[in-house]
Amino acid sequence: MLTAMKILYGLKSNALLESPTGTGKTLCLLCATLAWRKSLGPFSNGMSASKQSEDPSSQGESGKPPTIVYTSRTHSQIRQLIHFTALTCYTYLLLMQTKMVVLGSREQLCIHPEVSTMHGKAQNNACQFLCQKRTKQHCTHYPRVAEFVKSNPGLGDEPIDIEDLVNLGKTCGPCPYYVSRELHKVVDILFAPYNYLIDPGNRKSLTIQWADSILIFDEAHNLESICADAASFDLHSSLLTSCITEAENCVDLAVARRDQSYDKSSNPENFSILRALLKKLEQRIAEVRIDSKELGFTKPGTYIYELLEELNIKHDTATMLINTIEDATILLEE
Repeated sequence: MLTAMKILYGLKSNALLESPTGTGKTLCLLCATLAWRKSLGPFSNGMSASKQSEDPSSQGESGKPPTIVYTSRTHSQIRQLIHFTALTCYTYLLLMQTKMVVLGSREQLCIHPEVSTMHGKAQNNACQFLCQKRTKQHCTHYPRVAEFVKSNPGLGDEPIDIEDLVNLGKTCGPCPYYVSRELHKVVDILFAPYNYLIDPGNRKSLTIQWADSILIFDEAHNLESICADAASFDLHSSLLTSCITEAENCVDLAVARRDQSYDKSSNPENFSILRALLKKLEQRIAEVRIDSKELGFTKPGTYIYELLEELNIKHDTATMLINTIEDATILLEE
């Protein structure tokens, strides 16, 4: 492999190298990246950009050295990667000089007695709702995050896995999920499953300057299908019917709240518009003619924009619609 790399370097070309399992492909990627990153200057050790190296060659356009985002398929692969790296000559560099963290999902990290039993969107919505200061019910773990991270500047100096974050939360009190989200802002290396970067929602939640970052996709055999899944969605008729019912409930709840307590934070007219829009969508889908059950009804991707535009869902109206849906979600959870 070393000979092949020397040849490629001499030819100034790229190549696709294939090697059997267990021959060290992953370690080659990480060790080479660490060596290159070390050549740019000292690691941050969690310091702010103003305290990092003043050498311009060690910094990107933003003034901060590039963050290494190392992604793999599963958390078990990431755990194995960290374990085997500790056996290499980069043990000191990775464990002692480099600040790092492993990102996990709420399903893996939540320690709230009720929210931790939920899954998917319901869990995300419940978590976000309980973390809001305006709610009577609130999560006792979330408010402890900022002070805990501030009081423990050494967090991330040693590898922190999912289990470590959970144990830290149960022992000391802060929310493990939001601790990892705080740490990722100051680390040199961020480990995560690669669907965290592909999914727009997860990617948006990360405060990483992507233009100057080093992104590594390891074990990316099914990356294409993950990308397709991230850009796709299923809308079953039963789900659409449930959405219409919930929109009707929001109208009733908003009217009752306004009449009983003069609370105008939720506008019933917006929910009425949402209900009418969903009913129109249901009707429009029902009008689609399907000639063959085997082949179904297939159109190019741009067709969805044409369909939504018939319902007056366009770029200039989408934001208002999304805000109404978010308000409805909060109202139903209360």
